[in-house]
Amino acid sequence: MKKIGAQGGMSLSSGFDVEFNFSGKDASFIKNYANDKDLVTMLCDEAQLPNVQSGTAQITGRHLGEGPISYPHTRIFTDLSLGFLLDANTVPLKFFNSWYNYIFGETEVAHDGTIDGARGMNPLPTNRVNRLQYPSQYTCTAKIIKTEPSVKGSNHRAPLMYMLENCYPYSIDAVPLAYGSSQVTRLTVNLYYTRHTVSYGSKFDQERNKSYAEEN
Repeated sequence: MKKIGAQGGMSLSSGFDVEFNFSGKDASFIKNYANDKDLVTMLCDEAQLPNVQSGTAQITGRHLGEGPISYPHTRIFTDLSLGFLLDANTVPLKFFNSWYNYIFGETEVAHDGTIDGARGMNPLPTNRVNRLQYPSQYTCTAKIIKTEPSVKGSNHRAPLMYMLENCYPYSIDAVPLAYGSSQVTRLTVNLYYTRHTVSYGSKFDQERNKSYAEEN
């Protein structure tokens, strides 16, 4: 137990931050949400640290009487799902819809924010075309930072971080609405990425090892 305490205690599933880094990109939807990117991050209440998986094949006949032996040959990176709570202005949903529309070159429409203004809107022309953007224009580096509490803050420590390269949303799940008891509206977004890089926190480890050595 003393060693666990020296590690800072047990890891808590409620400690994480998610960020989307679009540095070097000048897409219009990024500029529209420049002031709300912290809000999108804050409202993400469900994420996963990506899994590690390998594609395998089998080889037989290495030794007399030995059966098939599996060996890894390819790293496989699966998709990622993120869950968001929606504020009254539905900023996360607007953000991901704008991102998705930008991928397909869809023109966005807007109204004055009132029920009458919404009812007076019409869809875009049926003969409109969608022209895909290049991946270098719409992908980003998504960061999932595992945080833990310390004496300096509830999320001061960051023992590890996953950096998801060339990340983009491929589907936005339906958002359920229903009469009855009111609940916070939730959004689930699914994203693809090419691969991830894991960064390990070292400063706290060094301080912990030094403190543990002094005590023992």
